[in-house]
Amino acid sequence: MIARIRPYAKYIAVFITIIFVAILLTQVSLTDVISTIRQINPVYLLAGFAFYSVSYFLRAWRFHILLNNEVATRDLFPVVCVHNMMNNLLPARTGELSYVYLLKKVNNRTTGEGLATLVVARIFDCIALAVLFFTAIFLVRNVPVVILHSLWIICSCITIFIVLLVLLLWYGRPFIMKVEKFMKFLHIDQKHAVRYLLKKGDETVESLDQIHMHHIMVYTVASSFLIWGLNYGMVYLILEGLGFHLPLQYVILGGTFILLTTILPIQGIGGFGTTEMVWTLVFVPLGLSLNDAIISGFCYHIILIFYFVILGIYGWIKLKL
Repeated sequence: MIARIRPYAKYIAVFITIIFVAILLTQVSLTDVISTIRQINPVYLLAGFAFYSVSYFLRAWRFHILLNNEVATRDLFPVVCVHNMMNNLLPARTGELSYVYLLKKVNNRTTGEGLATLVVARIFDCIALAVLFFTAIFLVRNVPVVILHSLWIICSCITIFIVLLVLLLWYGRPFIMKVEKFMKFLHIDQKHAVRYLLKKGDETVESLDQIHMHHIMVYTVASSFLIWGLNYGMVYLILEGLGFHLPLQYVILGGTFILLTTILPIQGIGGFGTTEMVWTLVFVPLGLSLNDAIISGFCYHIILIFYFVILGIYGWIKLKL
């Protein structure tokens, strides 16, 4: 069944990309996008890349801490580079599995350790994002009605995800047992996919027991806030370099909506189409004109791809060597 669905998902991704990009390009010309990118201030472009690269280093250092200092940060940095490239290119965060695979293949860690450290990292990512997002809402005056109507969706998604991850982190085995009972109640506990997930859940819990969270909590929290602060700072610098001036709190507010497009089950190829469409729908109410929103959306996405592909290629070469 999964094998049958995958080809259709690819066709749908191609269809979404073509339709959304075509709709957006009826409002602006591709020449405008190219000329805007060519006019970007190189200082802002390099500063944005520096922010983005440092956030990768902090991700690698956070995994180093979560792995009980048993894998060096320099060995984890190329893994993070390839992992983030795959995450940005593949839809619905399916690229997450590349971290588990590379950690096992390159650093000889178990699948459970990979899943455990990834789960913990995502818990603190969500907490940092939620705090920054709610702070931005507090600082933005006269939040547009369109954004206000969508806030409950964002808040609900963030809250549910954090609750599930925190339950796994703090309750471990009892939580997995409750999930298993629930699957049995639904009579789907014998399905191959469910059994696989439960098995990996057991491995994750075993590895979570080995992570001494009370010793590394401060470092994990601090690095998570720095990672997302640098990412939002990177978006702000790119917009400034392109000549689109928005307050940082607006960038944080709008950027969170853009981030949620990466977890959609169906996206455009490389996120093209879906990212720009959501970007436009968010940043027009926040003050950009329709033309500026579309152009800045395309420019930001192209520059971001440039960033993560450079780092991804570096990581791939480093792992090969």
